[in-house]
Amino acid sequence: MRDLVRQLNVPERSGLSKERYVKFLQECHDLFRRHCIYFSPDEDINCLELAHLLPEVPETTLAIYLGINDAVCNKGLIAPILPQHGHNNVFVFDNEIYGGKDNVPGGTIDARGKLAEFEPPNDTWDQRWTYVMISDQGRTIQSLWQEKGYIDTIPAKFEDFTMLSDFNQAKVCIFVSPKCFEHPVNKARAYLKKAREIGERMAGEFTVPSAISDEFKGLVPVIINRGEKLYIATTDFSPCPHGWSNIHPDNSELAVVNENSAVPLDLAIAKPPVGSRYASSLVPPKGSADMTTDWWHRGEKTMRRPLLEGLFKG
Repeated sequence: MRDLVRQLNVPERSGLSKERYVKFLQECHDLFRRHCIYFSPDEDINCLELAHLLPEVPETTLAIYLGINDAVCNKGLIAPILPQHGHNNVFVFDNEIYGGKDNVPGGTIDARGKLAEFEPPNDTWDQRWTYVMISDQGRTIQSLWQEKGYIDTIPAKFEDFTMLSDFNQAKVCIFVSPKCFEHPVNKARAYLKKAREIGERMAGEFTVPSAISDEFKGLVPVIINRGEKLYIATTDFSPCPHGWSNIHPDNSELAVVNENSAVPLDLAIAKPPVGSRYASSLVPPKGSADMTTDWWHRGEKTMRRPLLEGLFKG
């Protein structure tokens, strides 16, 4: 295995040393290598993305192998603790109509106030525009499309998780909104009934660091085995909060979870076309647009910007 040659800067808020980060990344590299969907023969540890989502919490390190980030996205994920988050549709408005902060459409919140390190999806999206997310369940997507000053919608992705590791070596308890089980994809997966029963029975055996002990409050525990899948999606395109703990006393290694994701086609088709004023210059978002649509339970403390970039920005 080649050594890590990229410069790694330790976050000021982190208690981990550079050596600890490198050791974690090396461990993740070895785990990813077991699966043929990650790493071509010419790729090595320097292709991995590394993040530390809550630097004050050592267990929230995240390694990502990002294979593609375009119309669809494929990632391999390894994290001892994946903090609670969801993917939220973002609605864009002319800043001369809605100036942002408290001046936003009713039932919404300024995305910049909710997300640390918020970024528009690419350089064609004006930094001065106002980017909002729905905060009131009574506010509908369709009603925002009718608002004065509306420019466009940045749809949030749905994700399909596949467990690649064996239950006996690497147990993961996924905590997720119960709304995901209303989706037809999950309804068609008969094994999820048993996965929920196992999750309810074993959830208390998994560690959640004391600093974030309430991280998964209100979410449903699910434990899927190797080859089983869980669709992180809702029927109304609303966010589907989720996260996981991969810390169990019987684990001998960390788990590898594969993610396939894309924006829901129904929503992409339904949204109004971009007005003529912007249509010629606005480049649609590609890939997961995580820096735009991610919503985190501890959004103001979450450091989504990676310590090391992967093969593709995402």
